[in-house]
Amino acid sequence: MMYQHFTGFPKNRVIGTGTLLDSSRMRRAVSSELGIDPRSVGGYNLGEHGNSQFTAWSTVRVLGQPITKVAAERNIDLAKLDEVARAGGYTVFHGKRYTNYGIASAAVRLANIIISDARTEIPVSNFHEEYGTYLSYPAIVGRSGIIEQLKLDLTDDEKQKLQTSADYIRTRFEDTVSSMTGSKVE
Repeated sequence: MMYQHFTGFPKNRVIGTGTLLDSSRMRRAVSSELGIDPRSVGGYNLGEHGNSQFTAWSTVRVLGQPITKVAAERNIDLAKLDEVARAGGYTVFHGKRYTNYGIASAAVRLANIIISDARTEIPVSNFHEEYGTYLSYPAIVGRSGIIEQLKLDLTDDEKQKLQTSADYIRTRFEDTVSSMTGSKVE
């Protein structure tokens, strides 16, 4: 949001890695629990790349079924898997003292998608008019930036979590700009 605010670039051309890395960590946590390849798990973490991110379990599919059904049948604790995904960065940091390889890999993947005009569905930070801010949400990305934003069928709880994350992001942006410029953001 800061970048777009100060450069004036079109909103569809301002993209961040968002929860790309977090979504990968979630898929790894689910795949580890089920003993399958992470590429066999689909779904997203949404919101900010940080404390207010969350796994949108309604988007996660595995073994040809919604994860919620598989979890109920196999007594899998989805809250525990969500925490594993959220704590992934902290775990890496405490083990290696840095996390630059993961985010570098995500940035390279995003750059390759843009350069090759791959038009790939990917969870990246992009502007959402209804929330008035950038947040991580899947979109089709290509050379011209955000080509199309996906429309997920989120649960009411997930919608509330996304709103909470958006409010957090927007408030931090407004506070930062206010402290830099001495005036309120409009």
